Amino acid sequence: MTTVPARLWSYVKPHVWVLAVSLALVAIVGVLEAATPFLIGRIFDNLSGGNGTIFLVLLVIATAVKAVAEYGSVNVTSYLGQSVVRDLRNDLFEQILLQPLRFFHFNPTGELISRVSADVERIQTAASETLADFLKQTAILVFLVITIFVIDWKLAAASVVLAPLVFYPTVWFGQRLRLLSKSNQQEMADMANILYETLAGNRIVKAFTMEKAEAGKFRKATQRIFKINLRQKMTQSLSSPLMEVLGVLVVAAFLLYARAQIINQRMTSGVLIAFIIALIKLYDPVRRMSGINNSFQQAFGASGRVFEILSLETERNSGRATLTRFDDRIEFDNVHFEYEPSDAVLDGISFTLPRGEVLAIVGPSGVGKSTLVNLLPRFYDVTAGHILIDGRDIRVFGLQSLRQQIAIVTQDVILFNDTIRANISYGDPTAGEDAIARAAKAALVDDFVVSYDAQIGERGLRLSGGERQRISIARAILKNAPILILDEATSSLDAESEALVQQALQNLMEGRTTIVIAHRLSTVRRADRIIVLEDGRIRESGTHEELVVRRGLYWKLYNLQFQDVSS
Repeated sequence: MTTVPARLWSYVKPHVWVLAVSLALVAIVGVLEAATPFLIGRIFDNLSGGNGTIFLVLLVIATAVKAVAEYGSVNVTSYLGQSVVRDLRNDLFEQILLQPLRFFHFNPTGELISRVSADVERIQTAASETLADFLKQTAILVFLVITIFVIDWKLAAASVVLAPLVFYPTVWFGQRLRLLSKSNQQEMADMANILYETLAGNRIVKAFTMEKAEAGKFRKATQRIFKINLRQKMTQSLSSPLMEVLGVLVVAAFLLYARAQIINQRMTSGVLIAFIIALIKLYDPVRRMSGINNSFQQAFGASGRVFEILSLETERNSGRATLTRFDDRIEFDNVHFEYEPSDAVLDGISFTLPRGEVLAIVGPSGVGKSTLVNLLPRFYDVTAGHILIDGRDIRVFGLQSLRQQIAIVTQDVILFNDTIRANISYGDPTAGEDAIARAAKAALVDDFVVSYDAQIGERGLRLSGGERQRISIARAILKNAPILILDEATSSLDAESEALVQQALQNLMEGRTTIVIAHRLSTVRRADRIIVLEDGRIRESGTHEELVVRRGLYWKLYNLQFQDVSS
């Protein structure tokens, strides 16, 4: 299984030239940083001579060049990090879009938003700011280690022996923070989901006076985040002081050794100063590496959640044929479907729908009506049996060409926070003004529209239910697909709105092969054929008049509704 760092590296590879430039710049920074102690030491050894001035000038030049290289490395590395995160976020969003419908049933919207925003944001920090600091500190560390070995290899060797004192705590803190980071990101996702559901369902919250209950749920979520964040901060705050104490102990031992060397005249004061400066400079990258490692571990925790999504299989699109037109009939041949094993929703559904006819599907709630029509555009694939268009199994067609032949209008109207024009032309952004106007007129949208450039708000909340539905009908008319699915398209409307929407639907259905799902049986009386589902099977089939005469399940459902209306 590919590790998280390896997956992240796959996003760096396309920008490897940027990484090479950054490495070259940080190498310059490291060399000049390591040269600084030598130059300062030579200045002190030549205080009374003329060479001291030369070394002072070289120190100023080295510092200026180092500053320019450091500025360049930070910006180049930031470009690299931002490029990686942009590509990762784009791939994650596309991967979510390409997931089958089943995926969205088990992954709340707030959770997915959190992964695209908060999780990737954590990676962004590590891949830009932290990565720049890591490359810089690594270069400085490497060249300073070389420097102290050149100055006094025995003293440098002693530092290698003491290195595990620094290394082990760093690893432990990193592992601890990685686990805490993953927990933090999950809790943030849960909070985002509570926030999304509460804001999206604010009317229901107010209607049932559940403000306090929802606030309580949110407080519990933020309390869990508070505890995890506190543990993270405590772990991070313990890291630096501990490293500082260990560092002071090491420096103290080094100074005792250096004093003995000077007394025995094995080391000059300039060399001692150079070694001390190099040692002090070396301490800073070692100390900062702990924080850098902590940041990387947090990013790895977040990126693990991101790569969980990127590792999922996308919607199965094995079909290679192109469905260019619909000429003859739709057939359901002994179709079975189950969401989970041994949990059959549809059991042996068979019927034929000739081109141009209207088929209504009715039955009690939960019998699989919506599931049945969701199989036609392959939102789900059949568990067994076949669905055929013009005699060919729909699984041989590519998803795009199949779905281009199908228009759908549902009870739950999905509109976007954009203009009326953009929502009508959704799916065909190149549509001209005349085509949009004709679709709007046929759907009776022009009855209430003042300007097609008017913004409709999130999910179209600035419009009434009937107005939103008519825009969705105009969208389907503009698509001009030969097959039409109407899934409870009028069930949530008042009588006046329903009458207008029914008129718009009649314009939409004209010349199209239509499958209608409706609880209100009055809306399906004019269908060419009605199928009655019960327990996932077809119990009755016929016209409205034929089914009423039989006095079966359809007759009972129809009478129940008629009595409700009469009373």
